[in-house]
Amino acid sequence: MNTRSILLGIMLLPLSCAIALPASAQTAKHSAGSRQSSSDAASRNQLAAYLVEFQRNPGDSTLRSEIVELAKTMNPAPAIPPPARDSFAKAVAKMTAASSADDFKAAAALFEQAAVQAPWYADADFSAATAYAHGADYDHARLNLTLYMAAVRPGTDTRNADELKSDLDHQQTAQQFQQALQQFTANPTNAGRSQIIKLAQGMKTPPDIPEEARGHYVMAVVLVNSAEDNAGYDRAINEYKAALLAAPWWADAYKKLATIQAAASHYDDAISTLFFYQQTQSAADARSTQDEIYRLKALGQKAADEQAKQQKEEEKLKLIEQNQQNARAVINSSKFTIEGRWYQNSTPNDYFVGGRESPDCDYFVKQNAGRWTITNTCSKSTRPIDQVEFQNRQLSFRLLGSAHDPSFQFAQVTVTLVLSEDGQSLDGRGTAYDKSFYNVGDHPVRWMRRD
Repeated sequence: MNTRSILLGIMLLPLSCAIALPASAQTAKHSAGSRQSSSDAASRNQLAAYLVEFQRNPGDSTLRSEIVELAKTMNPAPAIPPPARDSFAKAVAKMTAASSADDFKAAAALFEQAAVQAPWYADADFSAATAYAHGADYDHARLNLTLYMAAVRPGTDTRNADELKSDLDHQQTAQQFQQALQQFTANPTNAGRSQIIKLAQGMKTPPDIPEEARGHYVMAVVLVNSAEDNAGYDRAINEYKAALLAAPWWADAYKKLATIQAAASHYDDAISTLFFYQQTQSAADARSTQDEIYRLKALGQKAADEQAKQQKEEEKLKLIEQNQQNARAVINSSKFTIEGRWYQNSTPNDYFVGGRESPDCDYFVKQNAGRWTITNTCSKSTRPIDQVEFQNRQLSFRLLGSAHDPSFQFAQVTVTLVLSEDGQSLDGRGTAYDKSFYNVGDHPVRWMRRD
């Protein structure tokens, strides 16, 4: 072979390669397409098998997830079976005509049926979530919204789902707010108050202030403006508290209440009120409120120190006075004694027997080993006396009724008498109790010393 033939062969080689390459590429493409078609057919057969199994057990969440993930790999997406489309159409008609929560829930159930018939049917999940939201069934709405986000194909615009989730959050918060408010009204607690404030903060539109709360608020403002002392402040405080029972989330009422409580020197109460006011604020605004809490704590501590000092002085003076009284009592007790014979100075409806003209019915007061006793030797008396005590010129005892004395209509009479300065009389009152031990009134009592 000569040189020319060799060069010609070299020049023709690229051309032959260029001609041969497209045929080879086309063959490879056809082969790949065949493999893809075969793979897609296998996937669709697998999907059909999964779907049959899922229809028998629609509560199998794991199988549902496998079906959804498998469907996402298919391009084009699996067709929606006619039964699912029929259920969806019925659900749309039901939802369009819905006029009550139950109607919307019924429509949602039909959308769920369509999603069971085709678990990759994301629109059915979203529609079910929407219907449940209209029916105020927020838990089921969230569940179906979660199923929608799992079933939706990549690249799908999910802004409507995000908006629905936001609406669900606000609607559920509003529902929880009303429930919490009912519970708080029935049983007001600090924990319940905090929960209501938190829920109100999370609502899309702040709750309206009830007229009942506004009425108490206006009354409080009027009372504050006319208050001349702490009693006036206390009346205003009670009105603010009543307003906050009707509207526990009302920030301005908390602020006004705390101001009046501080003005009345109720520092601990003002701090508690500011704690709730702080919960209604943003983090930035809460900083100044916290500083006010610190200030009130300092004022409260100062007031407590002054009160403790005053109380200590009062206790000191009280102790001195008590010591003086005890000293006088010792002197008096040494000068006078109640031991001896006493007769009653008769009054109408008296509890005792005897009198000045009946010495045989006198009452004998004695002390034996520190124990005081009162006895009566009158044969007509069947009314025992017990619980006798004598201290600081004061004599007390209990006169008991008896089944043997039907003329005495009381179960018992408690008597307290005070020895006169000259030691010749005991004066006081007796309180009577009937057979049911109800207080039926009292009566003056006077005993005279028998000479």
